[in-house]
Amino acid sequence: MNYKYIILDFGNVLVTPTTGDWNITPKFLELIDMELIDIENLKETVKKYSYFLGEKLFTQDEEFDMFTRYYDSILADIKYPKYNKELVKEIAYDRTYHNDKYTICSNIVEELTRLKEKYKLIMLTDNWPCVIPYLKDNNIYDYFDKVYISSEYGCIKQDKVFFDYLINDYNIKEGEALFIDDAEINLDVAKEKGLDVLCMNRYDNEIESKYKVIHNLLNL
Repeated sequence: MNYKYIILDFGNVLVTPTTGDWNITPKFLELIDMELIDIENLKETVKKYSYFLGEKLFTQDEEFDMFTRYYDSILADIKYPKYNKELVKEIAYDRTYHNDKYTICSNIVEELTRLKEKYKLIMLTDNWPCVIPYLKDNNIYDYFDKVYISSEYGCIKQDKVFFDYLINDYNIKEGEALFIDDAEINLDVAKEKGLDVLCMNRYDNEIESKYKVIHNLLNL
């Protein structure tokens, strides 16, 4: 298939979470004494306040405010013994402005360089404004013709309309674009929207998928 566009997700396609969890950052683990926390209670509380993460945001300052309220609600709810407002702000500031929360996947520059020679590259990510400085700091922002961040549109991939923005902007016809994501539910939506799809698995483990699985972008 002669594609014009390759559309890439961000998480688990270009980067992985350093700790294995997107919002339990290295700074969170540094500042929070996990021995004082009921882990199962923490997991449930994180889910409880996930609605904060769907707010419409355009700036990192707005993102910092969102994460401040998010972590404040979690730590207060689980009755963390060392809870205080300054602790919350430090965790939220780190989550918003520092880059060690992500680990960039091996050979990304080589992969994007090869793809850029043949295709227009677009990013579509359920994410927040901090993605842009991260991409720029790691010298990969300029590989993309455009980066679509869900918080700027007030919707996510599963809302389906998020895909319409890029499809309409580039007047993408069926058979012209390939979308790569690690989540089958997102691939289902992309397929419904007329995009061809591949499932990314950056890890060594085998996964079952109704879609073809790749382990790096050089597979293309």
